[in-house]
Amino acid sequence: MIKCIKEKWIIPIIAFGAFLLGGGFLNQQICFAEIVEGVAVYNGDTQKSREMALRDAMRTLLESKVGMYIRSNSEVDMGVLVVDKIMARSTGYVRINRVVSESIEGDVYVVRADLDADDTNIETKYKDDVAKAMAAALEPRVANVAVVDYGIDGSIRRDERAVNIVGQYLSDMGIQMVENEGVSQLLSHSPSPYPSELRRIARNDGDNEANSVLAGSLRDVNVNRDSSGYYKGVVEASFSLVGIQNGYANSYMEQFVGLGKTADEALFAARREAAATATEHLARAALKTMQFENRGGVNNLNTTVEIHGLWDRANQSAFFNSLLEGAKCRITRAGFSANGAYKVKVIAQGWENLYELSQEIVSAAASNGLSLVPLESTTKIILQVQ
Repeated sequence: MIKCIKEKWIIPIIAFGAFLLGGGFLNQQICFAEIVEGVAVYNGDTQKSREMALRDAMRTLLESKVGMYIRSNSEVDMGVLVVDKIMARSTGYVRINRVVSESIEGDVYVVRADLDADDTNIETKYKDDVAKAMAAALEPRVANVAVVDYGIDGSIRRDERAVNIVGQYLSDMGIQMVENEGVSQLLSHSPSPYPSELRRIARNDGDNEANSVLAGSLRDVNVNRDSSGYYKGVVEASFSLVGIQNGYANSYMEQFVGLGKTADEALFAARREAAATATEHLARAALKTMQFENRGGVNNLNTTVEIHGLWDRANQSAFFNSLLEGAKCRITRAGFSANGAYKVKVIAQGWENLYELSQEIVSAAASNGLSLVPLESTTKIILQVQ
């Protein structure tokens, strides 16, 4: 949700120039101290509501900072994802100096906090993620996506902002998307279609490289103005992820609450949270289902190990095969791709995730005098020989 920043000061670093030079901080960056308001639904748990309101204040400040770098409409929802990722996984971008005030107004918990934002790190994070998203857009499309919003007034429309948020979350997990008009039309008539209906439409799409369908409907339940002056919007989400060529199907249903200074802001905040949470839940569950088996209480990780930069195919492929076998990997298929990468399909016994297996391979190679650098991927292990 977007809220107005009440007060703003630039920390007077210039006034302390002599101190900074004397202390050797020539590269000290300028930060901004701001008083920002955050809100959360109050349900009787003061500590939890306080924490959520502080997080909302941090999100508001991050949204204002990221907004400075957005240059086109296509980047708006990329900015939403960057803020989500910073809030979920990262530290060092926003610091809470102190809580200026806090109060309970109706059933809304309101805080005003003195925050510092690291503008340099935020800009770098945003530009890096935009570059990754642009590169990912060049990869093959794998998921049909459609989201439809059912308004309180009875209107039914394709929710393009929700589709963009879904697409960015999928991209972040290595899953590319293509919008499907047929699925959108089906959702307009049936908010929770059967998996068989989604498969039928996807299979009938002649220009379709996807292997799954992610379909979602967002129903605006109600929006009311609280005694605090904030609007509270409630949205019901119903999402499904269905395999096109297999029997995989999973669904997610939940209600989400958003707060805003206007009714539209409150409903958008709820839709944003619904689209992001449903997508991440379904996509991660699907990836885990596709990558993991469990036999006798032991995890078996099904994945691909891709190695780039080999110059002696015969000897080095045999060397890597021995490394993988030493890491309890059963090789089911191996060979060189057209771009020269050595690709090995494995079933790895006893590994919880790709990161741990990747680190084991890198460490084993280093012990044998070969340096490997892991490249970013969420669906397989990619290693570059140095």
